[in-house]
Amino acid sequence: MVDLVKTHILDVPNNTHPKWYKDKGLRKNVYHCMGLCLCVFYLGYDQSLLACLQSIPQWDEYFDNPTGMTLGLISSALYFPGIPAAFVGSWISMKYGRKPALWVGSVLIIIGAIVNALSKNQAEFAGGRVLLGAGGAITKVVAPALLQEIAHPRLRPVLASSYYGWFFLGAIVSGYLCLAGLFIPGSWSWRLACIAQIIAPIGVLIISLSMPESPRFLANKGKVDEALGILAKYHANGKLDDPLVQLEYNEMVLALEAEGGEHKSSYMDFIRYKGNRRRLVMSLVMASGTNWNGSGLVGYYLTPILESIGITDPIQTINLNNGMNIWNLVVSEVAALYVEAVSRRTIFFISGWGMVVTMALVGGFSAGYQEHGNVALGIASIPMLFLYYGLYDIAWMSIPFHYCTEIQPFHLRTKGLALFVAMQTGSNAFNQFVNPIAFEAITWKYYFVYVAINLAYMAYFYFYLIDSRNMSLEEITLLFDYPRKEARERATEEMESRVRAGLLRRGSTSAAVDALYRGDSISASVTSLHRDRSVSIHNPSSNEKL
Repeated sequence: MVDLVKTHILDVPNNTHPKWYKDKGLRKNVYHCMGLCLCVFYLGYDQSLLACLQSIPQWDEYFDNPTGMTLGLISSALYFPGIPAAFVGSWISMKYGRKPALWVGSVLIIIGAIVNALSKNQAEFAGGRVLLGAGGAITKVVAPALLQEIAHPRLRPVLASSYYGWFFLGAIVSGYLCLAGLFIPGSWSWRLACIAQIIAPIGVLIISLSMPESPRFLANKGKVDEALGILAKYHANGKLDDPLVQLEYNEMVLALEAEGGEHKSSYMDFIRYKGNRRRLVMSLVMASGTNWNGSGLVGYYLTPILESIGITDPIQTINLNNGMNIWNLVVSEVAALYVEAVSRRTIFFISGWGMVVTMALVGGFSAGYQEHGNVALGIASIPMLFLYYGLYDIAWMSIPFHYCTEIQPFHLRTKGLALFVAMQTGSNAFNQFVNPIAFEAITWKYYFVYVAINLAYMAYFYFYLIDSRNMSLEEITLLFDYPRKEARERATEEMESRVRAGLLRRGSTSAAVDALYRGDSISASVTSLHRDRSVSIHNPSSNEKL
């Protein structure tokens, strides 16, 4: 049996400065990843926009005061197109590349925003939102995948965790533009906020011009030299024989060979294999949890409570919402900075149990306000909202997209994200329909339904969530092929065994492979011999049918 060298990929020497902002290659890498974070900007912008537009009298008047079903159709026009569009985005990204899919989605968002801004009736406004929803779903599928596939291993966890927090940046910008609209006469009071929605996707297009294609996509298409060049340029300032780049490259190529290539993959692979079924269920649970943990419900009584204490001015209401969004942005991004400090399991348990307690308190305070007219209890629920959302942000804003991207093997990554986005979109649409009906029927008691749902999520995560911190992307893709308690150790050993077997079979010496894992100078045999992709590795653990 081979005695594995236990040096981890994150400990291997690397031709970069320890501080990313002092390193030319890492600065470019972070710049490109932040550009990808702009892809979720549209969703936060839009959700804040539609809520704020209803506070602008000119918008209400121009569109004949939409309410009830009409307003619901305008709102849902963003979500339903996103379900089929997510699968289109996955197909484009695997056939033509991550960047072309990014371009298609961004252009659709731009067109949708322009249609919204120039709308003359309700149908045109809803049509613009259809384009926004379709384009946004495509970018939400491809951006997290491309981000994790180009990010430096040392920076990947933080950058991936910060991705969804940019939702709140969009909400903040939208909120203040709508606030400015209150002081603008005529239809430009709302058209300005609508047309400004093109800023983020234009930014994505501009940044993508200098952004590299995914090295994993290129290697999967046989362009291994180009893939190695990209890794060297952005992860080691152009040094091809950098120890980290070589180890990262070897893990990537050997993992792709073990998976068998994109031409052999389909959505049925999520059903055929035990490990993939576990990945699928985890992704769907996390996708639904972003909406079904009560985040869209907890502030239901906020408006009547504010009205009861005399806060009815639209300016004050918008400022309060903006304050909430600023709080959410700060908490989610700070949480992303420290995502590797504690395990994913610990983060979810702190968040989940905290949300259960604060949700119960909000329910109790709301009961006192509704049943007995106790304004003091109603006011007491407001700080609880900030605490609840802070607890929500540390896990549910930073982890789901990050985790559900990294646990999928390359050939299923965007397919898994398509299913994630479809589930997230569908659960959001379900909430839009069910929550008002349920709240009208059982009022504040509905909060405790979500207390029970959160407890169910905690139980599932306790038994099935596997920690992925301090691991390489290729190692993480193996986690769900093994039992939870031994998954981390076995995944790390399996990846090192693959790299060793592949290099030794192609002519490298044991000493050269040991040097690779120790981070010593890389021999020519290790650097060149693994570029022949004609040999396929069979990995029983990842392809085991149940």
